[in-house]
Amino acid sequence: MADAAAPQAPAPARKVAVFFAPTRLFTANSAGCTAVVIDVLRATSSMVVALANGARAVFPAESVEHAMELRTSLDRERTLLCGERKGLPIDGFDLGNSPSEFSREAVADRQLIMTTTNGTQAFLAAQGADRVLAASFLNLGAVVDALAADSRIVVVCAGKEGSFSLDDAICAGQLVRRLLAAHGDAEVELDDAALAAERLAGELELAEETLGATAAGRALMEVGLGADLACCASVDKYAIVPALQDRAITVREN
Repeated sequence: MADAAAPQAPAPARKVAVFFAPTRLFTANSAGCTAVVIDVLRATSSMVVALANGARAVFPAESVEHAMELRTSLDRERTLLCGERKGLPIDGFDLGNSPSEFSREAVADRQLIMTTTNGTQAFLAAQGADRVLAASFLNLGAVVDALAADSRIVVVCAGKEGSFSLDDAICAGQLVRRLLAAHGDAEVELDDAALAAERLAGELELAEETLGATAAGRALMEVGLGADLACCASVDKYAIVPALQDRAITVREN
């Protein structure tokens, strides 16, 4: 008598992939997934602070020209231009890209148009996904909770001008580690990049000094913005989940 077929293991409840920088491959295959965009230094960190402090929405813009054009279609009195080039505030804009600038006094009940070197480009690359969430260390736990029912998760690191960025990779790895802790190894299937990010996050202590040792962190210190590192290294300070919909990033309602 032939041996009975061995029972097959159930398929993992969710698949997790990591892209260390936005790529055409991700953009072409983003449908059907939840994308989590990470730009620790500093776009998603600043977005989280701004929305936690009462900003109504953040509109990512691909260029300075696009930002200024977009402003003409919004309530000019309630709209602020924000962003950076080479880390520094853009001439003529209202705010730069330092989290400390997005205080309640500055942004409450305002709409923000933001253009940055890497972060806003990642949101534009991810906009074809079913859902697009913004993550940083500041709201990592809330984002993990928001992913509880998702079966296909793609973490998109903003990177640095199309290349690997260590700060974003550490954050991606911490997110993966939390997903594994929440759901168990048997329920989560990682691609190689997600596995690498998870192992990397396990080796490097999350601290202001760790971010300061990255290329992005050193670049901030070189232009006198090293004070941003402490804020960006804060973990789970805010329980909000910014989500992109109809070109606007707003706080996701549970």
